[in-house]
Parts: sequence; structure tokens; C-alpha cells
Amino acid sequence: MKNASNILDKILEAKEKRAQVQKELLNIFKVTLISFTLNIPGAEKNNESFTKLHKKGICLLEEELKKNNIDVLHKMLNSSAAGAEAFLNVDADAIIVKKITVSIEENHKLGRLFDFDVFTKTGEQISRTDLGVSERKCLLCGENAKVCGRSRRHSVEDLLNKIYSLMDKFL
Repeated sequence: MKNASNILDKILEAKEKRAQVQKELLNIFKVTLISFTLNIPGAEKNNESFTKLHKKGICLLEEELKKNNIDVLHKMLNSSAAGAEAFLNVDADAIIVKKITVSIEENHKLGRLFDFDVFTKTGEQISRTDLGVSERKCLLCGENAKVCGRSRRHSVEDLLNKIYSLMDKFL
């Protein structure tokens, strides 16, 4: 069990470091920040399939930004115990950017696996509910994902099976 708690500690540490990177990028560039990760349950956050999935998400995001004439001023990629991370500073209103990222999450076949956090230039995170959009749905049962996650309604194995099935279909 010590190994599992060690992995969890590393993931939590990596998430804290991610928050620090977000703050630093907001301070340096003083524009909207997109922080992009994957929704992957469990301890394994890094493998070839997840790397490919993350790259696909970055491509989709950059395509949508380009379509909306939004310039990426700075892009940083990182990999940590918490998984693949991308940070994009963009010259656009955070609400507009969040609408674009929610559209990807809601409309792309793999969108449920993507997690785009959008921050205003002052560091406030824009939520889906700020846009009047409902919370994310569970991959397996369609209920509120946060409720399922907190109650551990589904096993990590069942969730990962669903994730791999989606990835096999669309990557």
C-alpha cells in the first residue's frame, strides 16, 4: 500500500506544481491562460496512448483557436506524475476561450477525455457554470461526473476500459 500512497503523493505534488506554473505564466504574460490535461482516473497518467490523446487535444484546440483568429502567444508542454500538460497563453477574452474549449469537450468524440481549464489574465478560473453550461457527465452512466467520482460509483478499471475503447475508436 506504501507504493500506492507514494504514487498519489507524486500526483498531488505534480498538481501543486501545475498550479504554480499557471500562476507564473499568468504573471509573465498577463493574458488568458488555457491549461490542458486529460481526465484519466487512477495512478497511471503517462503512457504512449495518453500522450497521443493529449497531442490530439492540443491539435484540436489550436485548430479551433486559429478558426477564431486567436493567437497563441506562448505554448509550454510538460509531463509530470499527474500526466501530460499543455499551457497556452492566448490573446483573447477568457469567456470566449472557455466557450471554445467547452465546445471541444462537448462535441468532439474524445472531448470527454479532455480537461481544459481557462483562466482570466487576473487568474480567475472560468467554469462551465459561468457560461450556463451543465457540469460534465460521467463517462459510464451519464450522471454528474463529480458525484460519481466522489462516491467512487465506478471502478477505475471500468472507467479505463471505457477510455481505451473510445481511444481505440477515434485515434
